[in-house]
Amino acid sequence: MSFDGSVVGRWSEPRRFDVTPAGVAGYADAVGGPSPVYAVVPAMELVFAVAGTAAPAELRARVVHGQQDIFFHRRLPVGETVTVRAAVLGLHGKRSGTVATIGVRTYDGDGALLNEQYVTEFYRGIPTDLRLGTPSPALPADAPDGPPLRTGTAPLPLDLPRRYADASGDRNPIHLDEEFARAAGLPGVIVHGLASLAVASHTVLADGAEPARLSCRFTRPIAPGDTLTTRVWADGAGHRFESVDRAGAVVLGAGLAELTRPVI
Repeated sequence: MSFDGSVVGRWSEPRRFDVTPAGVAGYADAVGGPSPVYAVVPAMELVFAVAGTAAPAELRARVVHGQQDIFFHRRLPVGETVTVRAAVLGLHGKRSGTVATIGVRTYDGDGALLNEQYVTEFYRGIPTDLRLGTPSPALPADAPDGPPLRTGTAPLPLDLPRRYADASGDRNPIHLDEEFARAAGLPGVIVHGLASLAVASHTVLADGAEPARLSCRFTRPIAPGDTLTTRVWADGAGHRFESVDRAGAVVLGAGLAELTRPVI
C-alpha cells in the first residue's frame, strides 16, 4: 500500500451541484441553525473522490479530518447550480502519519469564484517521507490570551452523526459504524469535525458578522452525546476561538474567523 504522488496538483473536471432550499434547510436543521460551513457540502463527494486517487481504500480506513480552512468570496446562491473542482495539493509525511492537503474551488454559474477551501486529511499510523506539493495555509500557533469575548455551550445529540451524514453527504463509516470506528483505532463513532465546526460557528459568529475566512484544527475526536463549549476572543478585525468537550479537552483548536467588517 502506498500513496500515488503523481496526482498532486492535478485538478479534477468541474462537477455541478444544485444548491437547493431544501438542502440548505436540512443542513441547518442538522447542526442547530444556519451556518456558513454549508459551503463544504457541494464539494463533499468530489473531495472523497479526489482523495481516493492519492490513497487506496486500505489507507483511507485510517484517515481522519485534520484541519479545515474556508475562504469566502460570496455566499452560495440558493436555488442555483454551482460547479466545484478539487485537487490533491500536497502529500507530506511525518513520523506519526501522512498529511494530504486537498484544495477545493467553488464557482457560480457565471464562473465567478464563490469560495476556496483547504481540506487537511491525516492518515494515522502511516508514516512516509513524502514532501510533495504545498500544505494548507498556516493557522495560529499560540493560544488565545485573556478572557473570552463570549462563550457558548451546545449539546451534540446522539443522532448527530447520522443527521449530519444525511445533510452533508459525508458517510465516512467512522461516524456511523461502531465496529468500523473501533477497528480504525477509535473508541467508537465520532462526530464529524465539520459538524462540530458548524455548531461552534453559531457562537463564533453570534454577532452576525460575515466570515471572509473560517478555519480550525480538529485536535481531538468528540463523541455524540457530549457537549461542545466554544470560547471566542476578539482578534483585530476578526475572532479567535477554540471548542472543548465536557471534560475540558480541546477538540477544535487554532480557530480563526476573519470577518468582512471589524468587530465592534
